[in-house]
Amino acid sequence: MKRFHIMLAVTAAMILAFTAGCKKNTNDAESASDASSDSAASVAASVVSLEVAAAADNAPEYTERDLDGTYDASDAVTVDLSALTDGYTITEAGIYVFSGTLSDGQILVNAGEDDKVQIVLSGASVTNADGPAIYVVCADKVFVTAAEGTENALSDGASYAADSFGNTPDGCIFSKCDLTVNGTGVLTINGNYKFGIVGKDDVVLADVTLTVTAKSDGVCGKDSVAVNSGTIQITAGGDGIVSENTDDAEKGVVQIDGGTITIVTGGASADSAKGIKASCAVYLNGGDLTIDAEDDAVHSGGTLSVTGGVLTAASGDDGLHADDTATFSGGTVTVTESYEGIEAGGIAIAGGTITITASDDGLNAAGGSDSSADNGPRGGDNFATDADRWIVISGGTLTIRASGDGIDSNGSLSVTGGVTLISGPENSANGALDSGTDAVISGGVVIAAGSTGMAETFSSESTQCSLLYTYGSVQSAGTLLTLTAEDGTVLASYAPTATYQSVVISTPEMTQGDVYTLFSGGSVSGGVLSGGTTIASVTLSGVSTTVGSGGSFGTNDFGTGDRGGQSVPGDQSVPDGQSVPGGQSGPGGQDFGGGNRR
Repeated sequence: MKRFHIMLAVTAAMILAFTAGCKKNTNDAESASDASSDSAASVAASVVSLEVAAAADNAPEYTERDLDGTYDASDAVTVDLSALTDGYTITEAGIYVFSGTLSDGQILVNAGEDDKVQIVLSGASVTNADGPAIYVVCADKVFVTAAEGTENALSDGASYAADSFGNTPDGCIFSKCDLTVNGTGVLTINGNYKFGIVGKDDVVLADVTLTVTAKSDGVCGKDSVAVNSGTIQITAGGDGIVSENTDDAEKGVVQIDGGTITIVTGGASADSAKGIKASCAVYLNGGDLTIDAEDDAVHSGGTLSVTGGVLTAASGDDGLHADDTATFSGGTVTVTESYEGIEAGGIAIAGGTITITASDDGLNAAGGSDSSADNGPRGGDNFATDADRWIVISGGTLTIRASGDGIDSNGSLSVTGGVTLISGPENSANGALDSGTDAVISGGVVIAAGSTGMAETFSSESTQCSLLYTYGSVQSAGTLLTLTAEDGTVLASYAPTATYQSVVISTPEMTQGDVYTLFSGGSVSGGVLSGGTTIASVTLSGVSTTVGSGGSFGTNDFGTGDRGGQSVPGDQSVPDGQSVPGGQSGPGGQDFGGGNRR
C-alpha cells in the first residue's frame, strides 16, 4: 500500500460534497484547498450533523390522519362487496367502508384532484383477475384503512387487461397519488402480477398489521416510503421496500421510524432483490427491522443515515450500501451474513452498536464490486488510492468478523473514539486495517487480531500510541490476548475466535516510552488477569511501535472471529462478554482495566 499523510482539510471538503442533498460526490482539488483544517473529531461530527441537516430537507413527514387510522362511521358510505358483480367506483371525497367478498372486480377511485378518500376495509376480500384490487386513478390522497379487529385481503391477477385510462398499473394496490395504509386491523396483499403496493407519489405505512407477498417488489413509493409503526411482513421476488425517482434528485427516500418489519427478498431472478432500496436516501431512525435479502439488505443511491432502531440483516451482497455517505449515530445494527458489511464512499460511525460478519470486507470505503454502485464495480483496482474515500470512527461499538479486510478505506482512515474490535481475515491477501493513505488514531480503542501477510498499523502521524505485535507462530482460535501496563493493570483483552498471528492494539492509556506486557491465555475478570503466559514485554519506542517476527507491515491480514469473549479498555461497556477498565463488567463476565494480574 502507498502511504500518504492524511489531510483533514481534504476530508472536510469531501464531507461537504458527499452530503449536499442526494447529489453525487463532486469533490476536487480546488474545493479541497479551500477547506478548513478541522480536527478529526470535528470532521466526524460534521459528517453526522450534515446528514441530519440533509434529512431535515427531504425526510417524509406524517399527518395526523396518517397516524389516526380511525373513521367516523356516521359520515361513511357502507358497501357490501358480496352484493356487487364487477366492483365499485368512488368519484368524490369521503369515507367508504367495505365488507364482504368481491371475487372478480376492483375498488376504483376516480375522484377530483383535491379530493381525499378513505377506503375502510372491514372484513373485506377483493380479488381482481386482470388488474389491481384497489386502483386510484385520480385523487389528492387516499387512505386504505384496515378497521380494528378485522381481517382483510387483496389479490390481483397474474396478467392485466389493457387499461382504459391510459396508465400502466402494475400493483395489487396501485395509486397515482399519495397513499397511506393504516388502521389497527389485518391486511394481506398478494401481488401476483408484479408489485404489492405502488404509490406514484408518497407512501405511508402506520399501525397496520400488513403482510405483502409480491412477484416483484413489495412496497413501492416513487417519491418516498415512510414506515411509522405497525407489524409488516414483506416477501418479494424483487426489492422489499423501494423508492426511486429519476426525475427529481431530492426524492426517492425510504424512512423507517418504527414498527416491527420483516423483509425477505429473492428467488425470482429479478434484476434487483434488495431489502430496502432508495435512489436518494435511506433513514433508519427506529423500529425493529429484520432483512434476509438476496442482494443488498439496505441500499441507497445517495446517503444512508442510521440514528436508532434495531436492524438485523443477512445479505447475499452488501449488508448496508450507500453510493455517497453512510453515517451511524445510534441504534443497533447486526449484519449476520454479507459479502461486504458496510460499503460507501464515506463512512462515519459516531454512535450505536454495529456487529458485522462479512466474507470480504467489514467496512469498505471504495465502491467495491456492487454492480449497482456509482463508486465503481468490483473487479476494478480495489487497492488503488482514492482521496475521495474516507472512514471516520468517533464513537459507538464496532465489532467486525471479516474474511477480507476488516476495515478497508481506499482513502483515509481516522479513529477518534469508540471501541473497534476486528477479527479477520485469516488469509494473507488482506488486512484487518487497510488504508490508501495513512491510518491515524487520536482516541478510542482498537484491537485487531489476525494473520501477518498484509498487517498494517496506525501511522506515526497519530496522537495516540499503538502497538503492532507479530507472534512467532499462529495462535489458536479463542486464545485470549491481554495487554497490561507495567504495574499489571489490564489495558486490553480480546479472544479472537479465529487463528491469528498479529495484533494491533491502541488505547488512550498507552504512553510512549512506557513498558507494556503482552500475555497469551488465562482469563480476565473484574479487571484482573489470572494465569496466562508472558509473550513479550515491549517499550513503546514511538507513537506507532512495531514488534515481533514474521509478516509484512504494509497492509494487514487477520483471522475471522466473532464477538464472544472480547473485552476492551476505557469506561465503556460493550456486548457479548466485553467489559472495560475501572472494574466495570459487561455480559459474559469479562472485565477491563482498573485491576491487576494475580
